[in-house]
Amino acid sequence: MRVEVRPLIAEDRSRVLEISSQIWEGDDWVPNAIDSWFGSEEGEAVAAVLDGRLIGFGRRTWILPRHAWFEALRSDPAARGVGAGRAITEHLIDGARRDGAEAIHLSTYIDNEASIHIIESCGFERVATFAAVEKSVDANPENGDFETGIVSVSQEETAEFVDRSNFLDLANRRFPRGWKFIPFDLDPLEAVARLETRIGIRRGGRLVALMCLRQPVGEADGTALNFADGEPDDLRRLLRHAHTLYPRWKIAAMVPKVGKEEAALLPILREFEYTSWDDYAPAVFVYELDLR
Repeated sequence: MRVEVRPLIAEDRSRVLEISSQIWEGDDWVPNAIDSWFGSEEGEAVAAVLDGRLIGFGRRTWILPRHAWFEALRSDPAARGVGAGRAITEHLIDGARRDGAEAIHLSTYIDNEASIHIIESCGFERVATFAAVEKSVDANPENGDFETGIVSVSQEETAEFVDRSNFLDLANRRFPRGWKFIPFDLDPLEAVARLETRIGIRRGGRLVALMCLRQPVGEADGTALNFADGEPDDLRRLLRHAHTLYPRWKIAAMVPKVGKEEAALLPILREFEYTSWDDYAPAVFVYELDLR
């Protein structure tokens, strides 16, 4: 039988959670977000159905006007190979085109070989690569107190600093917000919007180092380290300060790395014993499909 794609409905919730429990060893983020999908007019969430049984799902939303984002493309491991992933992807591409998207963006992990094959065969091109690292911060931060000389930074100055940073250049001008990556040059202020923590160091009246963090939606004890750049000693100070701000939290970061060339933040995170899924290799890939 042929895989059919239809809108995801509230009655699908238990089946979605069943599939999600098999993703990332049960640590999938979908259960924290799914209730917001039902009834949402922002993009679409869809189900792949075979012989009356839901075997996969996915969602299309927007990261910027006319720029769609694909996320949460999942298939039941027991039903892989029957075409659910391709059916969902092609359906979402058609929907994005119909709704006026100029481009589609997504991110995936190096182990998702089947998904990478599907999206590349649909015309998506890899545009940036990142190393994924994380750490559960100790209850007693490294220095036991807040660093001195740390300042809050405005959204406008944040955008200016990011714009000229080596971090952004290595990221091919894609700004990470968790697993989403914003094309910075299309709207710099929107790319750095809603960052809860923007801390920096000034020297001679000039901002010389900056770190940005944001708590992802649905995570009560985790935060994303979205950006950091500056000299090593300044990055160490900012990271110690961030650990004090977020004790007992898990801090996760996507750090641009292209081959052996890496952002200045990555060796600092190694030094602070952040763990990496793939030995600090570039393992998170950002893809885009130009629809113009």
